[in-house]
Amino acid sequence: MGSKKYSYELERQYYSREWPQQALPYLHLEPYLRCWLDMDQVFTAKRVLDIGAGECVYSRLIAERFGAGEVVACELFPERMLPAFRANQNLALRFVAGDCFRLPFEDRSFDVVFGSFILHHFPNLDKVASEIHRVLKSDGLYIGIEPNPWNPVVLYRQVFGQHASPNQYLLRPRHLALFADIGFSIRVTYFYAGLPRLRNRLLGTCMGILAELKYNETPKRRLISRRKEQ
Repeated sequence: MGSKKYSYELERQYYSREWPQQALPYLHLEPYLRCWLDMDQVFTAKRVLDIGAGECVYSRLIAERFGAGEVVACELFPERMLPAFRANQNLALRFVAGDCFRLPFEDRSFDVVFGSFILHHFPNLDKVASEIHRVLKSDGLYIGIEPNPWNPVVLYRQVFGQHASPNQYLLRPRHLALFADIGFSIRVTYFYAGLPRLRNRLLGTCMGILAELKYNETPKRRLISRRKEQ
Protein backbone atom coordinates (compact mmCIF):
# COMPACT_ATOMS: atom_id res chain seq x y z
CA MET A 1 0.00 0.00 0.00
CA GLY A 2 2.87 2.34 0.84
CA SER A 3 2.08 6.07 0.56
CA LYS A 4 -0.73 5.63 -1.93
CA LYS A 5 -3.97 7.35 -0.90
CA TYR A 6 -7.53 6.67 -1.95
CA SER A 7 -8.82 9.01 -4.66
CA TYR A 8 -12.56 9.71 -4.81
CA GLU A 9 -12.11 11.61 -8.07
CA LEU A 10 -10.40 8.73 -9.88
CA GLU A 11 -12.97 6.28 -8.55
CA ARG A 12 -15.85 8.37 -9.90
CA GLN A 13 -14.09 8.90 -13.23
CA TYR A 14 -13.78 5.14 -13.65
CA TYR A 15 -17.33 4.12 -12.73
CA SER A 16 -19.11 7.07 -14.35
CA ARG A 17 -18.00 5.93 -17.79
CA GLU A 18 -20.81 3.38 -17.80
CA TRP A 19 -23.45 3.46 -15.09
CA PRO A 20 -25.58 0.25 -15.04
CA GLN A 21 -28.89 0.47 -16.86
CA GLN A 22 -30.61 -2.61 -15.43
CA ALA A 23 -30.43 -4.84 -12.38
CA LEU A 24 -27.82 -7.57 -12.81
CA PRO A 25 -28.33 -11.32 -12.21
CA TYR A 26 -26.99 -12.67 -8.94
CA LEU A 27 -27.96 -16.32 -8.35
CA HIS A 28 -24.80 -17.54 -10.12
CA LEU A 29 -22.79 -16.01 -7.25
CA GLU A 30 -24.21 -18.35 -4.61
CA PRO A 31 -21.30 -20.85 -4.84
CA TYR A 32 -18.86 -18.06 -3.96
CA LEU A 33 -20.35 -18.09 -0.47
CA ARG A 34 -21.63 -21.63 0.01
CA CYS A 35 -18.33 -23.29 -0.87
CA TRP A 36 -16.51 -21.91 2.20
CA LEU A 37 -19.14 -20.64 4.66
CA ASP A 38 -21.76 -22.30 6.84
CA MET A 39 -24.70 -20.28 5.57
CA ASP A 40 -27.05 -21.40 8.36
CA GLN A 41 -24.74 -19.83 10.93
CA VAL A 42 -23.71 -16.65 9.15
CA PHE A 43 -26.64 -14.66 7.77
CA THR A 44 -29.87 -16.20 9.10
CA ALA A 45 -31.98 -13.59 10.95
CA LYS A 46 -28.97 -11.22 11.07
CA ARG A 47 -28.74 -7.52 10.24
CA VAL A 48 -26.19 -7.36 7.43
CA LEU A 49 -24.31 -4.40 5.94
CA ASP A 50 -22.88 -4.85 2.43
CA ILE A 51 -20.12 -2.26 2.00
CA GLY A 52 -19.05 -1.16 -1.46
CA ALA A 53 -22.19 -2.88 -2.69
CA GLY A 54 -21.81 -1.69 -6.28
CA GLU A 55 -24.69 -3.06 -8.34
CA CYS A 56 -25.99 -4.86 -5.21
CA VAL A 57 -25.70 -8.38 -6.59
CA TYR A 58 -24.50 -9.85 -3.30
CA SER A 59 -26.91 -7.68 -1.33
CA ARG A 60 -29.80 -9.17 -3.27
CA LEU A 61 -28.38 -12.70 -3.00
CA ILE A 62 -28.02 -12.51 0.79
CA ALA A 63 -31.49 -11.00 1.18
CA GLU A 64 -33.17 -13.53 -1.11
CA ARG A 65 -31.34 -16.80 -0.42
CA PHE A 66 -29.74 -16.76 3.02
CA GLY A 67 -32.52 -15.71 5.38
CA ALA A 68 -31.06 -12.43 6.59
CA GLY A 69 -33.34 -10.35 8.77
CA GLU A 70 -32.27 -7.14 7.04
CA VAL A 71 -29.67 -6.31 4.42
CA VAL A 72 -28.40 -2.76 3.88
CA ALA A 73 -26.56 -2.13 0.62
CA CYS A 74 -24.11 0.75 1.07
CA GLU A 75 -22.39 2.19 -2.01
CA LEU A 76 -20.47 5.41 -2.62
CA PHE A 77 -22.17 6.08 -5.96
CA PRO A 78 -25.99 5.81 -5.85
CA GLU A 79 -26.02 5.55 -9.66
CA ARG A 80 -24.61 2.03 -9.36
CA MET A 81 -27.43 0.93 -7.06
CA LEU A 82 -30.31 2.60 -8.89
CA PRO A 83 -31.34 -0.29 -11.23
CA ALA A 84 -31.32 -2.77 -8.32
CA PHE A 85 -33.32 -0.31 -6.21
CA ARG A 86 -35.94 0.02 -8.93
CA ALA A 87 -36.19 -3.75 -9.43
CA ASN A 88 -36.21 -4.68 -5.74
CA GLN A 89 -39.35 -6.16 -4.19
CA ASN A 90 -37.76 -7.53 -1.03
CA LEU A 91 -38.77 -5.55 2.05
CA ALA A 92 -35.69 -6.83 3.92
CA LEU A 93 -33.35 -5.02 1.51
CA ARG A 94 -32.47 -1.33 1.91
CA PHE A 95 -30.19 0.96 -0.09
CA VAL A 96 -28.01 3.70 1.41
CA ALA A 97 -25.46 5.94 -0.32
CA GLY A 98 -22.40 6.06 1.90
CA ASP A 99 -18.65 6.25 2.22
CA CYS A 100 -16.69 3.31 3.66
CA PHE A 101 -14.32 5.74 5.36
CA ARG A 102 -17.29 7.35 7.18
CA LEU A 103 -20.10 4.81 7.29
CA PRO A 104 -23.45 6.57 7.89
CA PHE A 105 -24.58 4.18 10.63
CA GLU A 106 -24.63 4.12 14.41
CA ASP A 107 -22.10 2.26 16.52
CA ARG A 108 -22.68 -1.49 16.97
CA SER A 109 -25.68 -1.56 14.64
CA PHE A 110 -24.92 -4.67 12.51
CA ASP A 111 -24.38 -8.35 13.19
CA VAL A 112 -22.45 -8.89 9.96
CA VAL A 113 -20.51 -6.64 7.61
CA PHE A 114 -19.96 -8.14 4.16
CA GLY A 115 -17.62 -6.99 1.41
CA SER A 116 -17.08 -8.48 -2.04
CA PHE A 117 -13.86 -7.54 -3.85
CA ILE A 118 -13.80 -4.22 -2.06
CA LEU A 119 -10.93 -4.11 0.48
CA HIS A 120 -8.29 -4.13 -2.28
CA HIS A 121 -9.70 -0.78 -3.44
CA PHE A 122 -8.67 0.92 -0.19
CA PRO A 123 -4.99 1.84 0.21
CA ASN A 124 -6.04 3.48 3.49
CA LEU A 125 -7.39 0.16 4.73
CA ASP A 126 -6.85 0.97 8.41
CA LYS A 127 -9.57 3.63 8.28
CA VAL A 128 -12.07 1.26 6.67
CA ALA A 129 -11.23 -1.48 9.19
CA SER A 130 -11.90 0.97 12.03
CA GLU A 131 -15.30 1.82 10.58
CA ILE A 132 -16.17 -1.87 10.21
CA HIS A 133 -15.16 -2.36 13.84
CA ARG A 134 -17.31 0.59 14.92
CA VAL A 135 -20.57 -0.52 13.29
CA LEU A 136 -20.31 -4.19 14.30
CA LYS A 137 -22.03 -5.54 17.40
CA SER A 138 -20.13 -7.52 20.00
CA ASP A 139 -19.08 -10.85 18.49
CA GLY A 140 -19.98 -9.49 15.04
CA LEU A 141 -18.47 -10.83 11.84
CA TYR A 142 -16.74 -9.33 8.86
CA ILE A 143 -17.07 -11.63 5.84
CA GLY A 144 -15.16 -10.77 2.71
CA ILE A 145 -14.14 -12.12 -0.68
CA GLU A 146 -10.97 -10.82 -2.31
CA PRO A 147 -8.77 -11.85 -5.27
CA ASN A 148 -6.17 -14.42 -4.22
CA PRO A 149 -2.79 -12.69 -4.67
CA TRP A 150 -0.95 -16.04 -4.85
CA ASN A 151 -2.92 -17.24 -7.88
CA PRO A 152 -0.80 -16.75 -11.05
CA VAL A 153 -3.73 -15.53 -13.15
CA VAL A 154 -4.80 -12.99 -10.53
CA LEU A 155 -1.21 -11.81 -10.15
CA TYR A 156 -0.78 -11.46 -13.93
CA ARG A 157 -3.97 -9.43 -14.26
CA GLN A 158 -2.89 -7.13 -11.45
CA VAL A 159 0.55 -6.50 -12.93
CA PHE A 160 -0.24 -6.41 -16.65
CA GLY A 161 -4.02 -6.13 -16.98
CA GLN A 162 -6.56 -3.39 -16.54
CA HIS A 163 -7.65 -2.74 -12.97
CA ALA A 164 -11.29 -2.50 -11.97
CA SER A 165 -10.43 0.76 -10.22
CA PRO A 166 -7.50 3.23 -10.24
CA ASN A 167 -7.28 2.76 -6.46
CA GLN A 168 -6.83 -1.00 -6.67
CA TYR A 169 -3.74 -2.76 -5.31
CA LEU A 170 -2.74 -6.36 -4.63
CA LEU A 171 -4.19 -7.13 -1.20
CA ARG A 172 -2.19 -9.77 0.66
CA PRO A 173 -3.02 -11.61 3.90
CA ARG A 174 -0.39 -9.57 5.72
CA HIS A 175 -2.44 -6.44 5.08
CA LEU A 176 -5.26 -8.00 7.08
CA ALA A 177 -3.10 -7.98 10.22
CA LEU A 178 -4.47 -4.52 10.97
CA PHE A 179 -7.86 -6.16 11.63
CA ALA A 180 -6.17 -8.25 14.30
CA ASP A 181 -4.65 -5.08 15.76
CA ILE A 182 -8.10 -3.77 16.63
CA GLY A 183 -9.61 -6.92 18.07
CA PHE A 184 -10.59 -9.32 15.28
CA SER A 185 -9.62 -12.96 15.04
CA ILE A 186 -9.08 -13.77 11.38
CA ARG A 187 -9.28 -16.85 9.20
CA VAL A 188 -8.37 -16.85 5.51
CA THR A 189 -9.60 -19.58 3.16
CA TYR A 190 -8.36 -19.97 -0.42
CA PHE A 191 -11.06 -21.28 -2.73
CA TYR A 192 -12.32 -21.67 -6.28
CA ALA A 193 -16.11 -21.59 -6.60
CA GLY A 194 -16.01 -23.91 -9.63
CA LEU A 195 -14.36 -26.64 -7.53
CA PRO A 196 -15.80 -26.22 -4.03
CA ARG A 197 -13.50 -28.80 -2.40
CA LEU A 198 -10.35 -27.11 -3.66
CA ARG A 199 -8.40 -25.37 -0.89
CA ASN A 200 -5.11 -24.53 -2.54
CA ARG A 201 -3.25 -21.25 -2.12
CA LEU A 202 -2.01 -21.26 -5.72
CA LEU A 203 -5.03 -22.71 -7.51
CA GLY A 204 -7.77 -20.92 -5.61
CA THR A 205 -8.87 -17.74 -7.33
CA CYS A 206 -10.32 -16.08 -4.22
CA MET A 207 -9.53 -15.40 -0.60
CA GLY A 208 -12.42 -15.86 1.78
CA ILE A 209 -11.99 -13.71 4.88
CA LEU A 210 -13.82 -14.51 8.11
CA ALA A 211 -13.02 -12.03 10.88
CA GLU A 212 -14.79 -12.27 14.24
CA LEU A 213 -14.87 -9.29 16.54
CA LYS A 214 -14.41 -9.78 20.27
CA TYR A 215 -15.11 -6.57 22.18
CA ASN A 216 -14.01 -8.16 25.44
CA GLU A 217 -10.50 -8.76 24.14
CA THR A 218 -7.71 -6.23 24.35
CA PRO A 219 -6.84 -5.22 20.77
CA LYS A 220 -3.43 -6.62 19.95
CA ARG A 221 -1.55 -7.97 17.00
CA ARG A 222 -2.35 -11.60 16.20
CA LEU A 223 -1.06 -13.94 13.56
CA ILE A 224 -3.42 -14.58 10.66
CA SER A 225 -4.49 -18.21 10.64
CA ARG A 226 -4.60 -19.75 7.17
CA ARG A 227 -6.41 -23.08 7.05
CA LYS A 228 -6.66 -25.32 4.06
CA GLU A 229 -9.96 -26.75 5.29
CA GLN A 230 -12.66 -25.19 7.43
